[in-house]
Amino acid sequence: MVFTTMVTDEHHAYNKVGKKYNHKKVNHRNKEYVRKEDILVHTNNIEGYWNILKKQIDGIHHSVSPKHLQRYCNESAFRYNNREAFQDERFANAIANCNGSLKYKVLTAE
Repeated sequence: MVFTTMVTDEHHAYNKVGKKYNHKKVNHRNKEYVRKEDILVHTNNIEGYWNILKKQIDGIHHSVSPKHLQRYCNESAFRYNNREAFQDERFANAIANCNGSLKYKVLTAE
């Protein structure tokens, strides 16, 4: 039984997704960007997230190491998920979700 729906564009690399997920596609080549079915089928959310991540890497960090890539992705996910909050609300949410401290020595350890 499949519970998760994955929405992608028409790229062939996603063809195997249908074996594990309910797979819906939009065809960007044919200028299809959103379609109403039992759900709205579109890739707007993930494209918005990637936009934030790319701007963060290019504009703030300039490059990222594989070691810390997940942290950068997590930060972008937090920013995306809280994009409608005011800056002070976003800051309060970030502080509320902190779990202790991360020492620089631990952060930079190989």
